[in-house]
Amino acid sequence: MAELLTIYRYLDSDAALKTLVGGEFRVGKISKFNDPFEWQFGVGKLPLEDSERVENFRRNFQQWNDSTIGVLSFSKSISDPILWSLYAEKHHGAAFELKHSWSDKEILHITYANQRPQIDIEKVKQIALSSSRQSEIEEYLKPILAQLIRQKSKSWEFENECRLTVHVKNPDHCQERNGIYYWPILKNYLTRVILGFRCPLEEMQIRKLLDMNGFQNTKVVKAKMCSETYSILC
Repeated sequence: MAELLTIYRYLDSDAALKTLVGGEFRVGKISKFNDPFEWQFGVGKLPLEDSERVENFRRNFQQWNDSTIGVLSFSKSISDPILWSLYAEKHHGAAFELKHSWSDKEILHITYANQRPQIDIEKVKQIALSSSRQSEIEEYLKPILAQLIRQKSKSWEFENECRLTVHVKNPDHCQERNGIYYWPILKNYLTRVILGFRCPLEEMQIRKLLDMNGFQNTKVVKAKMCSETYSILC
């Protein structure tokens, strides 16, 4: 059985309120993320005649991602003030604490490195010339793409990120409204709503919204600054 994992989704106060009203998280698209390297493979020295082909492949890959896969980003950290400052509206927002035994197929634990996952274009050409089977190219690309969706630059290491991938075409995974996808929060997943120490939302207001949506067992707490270290206490 998979190990119980605790993860946190940081939101500004407005997004947190909408999440509580709807009982659902808005699903993100990779192309809209703030890191331009997201799911973008690297290549070595590229012959001029191949550059357009590679860019077309990248573009098609991104379009396919956006049409089929959504992402929910979480952190495994709750006490880092940088995360609260960047992703919870400078401590005016909230963090949603989820606990569940996700399998490795369900959740992606992000790793961090300086080198990007790279595709050897010459090798792809050689495979294509020596074999008529598309499966051989797919076998070569599969481990590279698997690394690609789990890796970011080391400069993002402070996020301590993990992600849930959401199949947006599957109505069991999410719901679509006006071109935006939403992931219903399961009742037994959400254990706490943690309000930033500057959050303007009232704890009683949050309690009522949780109870209205069936989250009676979810606790509401207020974060505070540690008096001894540079940590946020929850």
